[in-house]
Amino acid sequence: MNYLEILSLISASAAVKNLDKFDYFVRLALQKRISKIKIYEALLQNYLFCGFPNALFFLKRFHHLSGYKPKKISSVNTNRLKEKGIKTSKKIYGDKLEKLISNVKKFSPELSEWLIIEGYGKVISRSALKIKEREACIISVLTTQMFEEQLISHLYGGLRNGLKITQIRKIISNLSEISCEKEKEFGLNVLNKIKQK
Repeated sequence: MNYLEILSLISASAAVKNLDKFDYFVRLALQKRISKIKIYEALLQNYLFCGFPNALFFLKRFHHLSGYKPKKISSVNTNRLKEKGIKTSKKIYGDKLEKLISNVKKFSPELSEWLIIEGYGKVISRSALKIKEREACIISVLTTQMFEEQLISHLYGGLRNGLKITQIRKIISNLSEISCEKEKEFGLNVLNKIKQK
């Protein structure tokens, strides 16, 4: 199992609150000398998909398992975050970004702003993980949560940013390791749909 698969399983096991598997894969990652900052970043971004309570719980658990102490953060400049967010979201959504923003604005203007500033500017633009690594973890988490539209977007985002279909299939198939059989089948079906397009 490579580092990307392990990072994805750490994210997914946190998403489904499987403590035993979370601990196991964190320890495996540490044993294989996967960077603690990469693990931290994968868990930090889970707050976008699983909420603050989940991120707080599993970042604290990771801290206890690893002893990792993150650096202090710098101040936040909203305009700069928006610029970074637009740049990063274009890498993921390509020419579909404008349509996405327009669609979200119809039911929530706030979320359409936060999507760019919060999601892509503040979180996914962070440099400790490459977009490809982030997308692998996001695909894993969205598969466990069975959000088809978002999963499709991030499958395409992963492919645009260097993930191969075989890697994605393996990341989704690995969800068997955390007892997510139904979710794995869902994810593989969604992947097959986009392959046929």
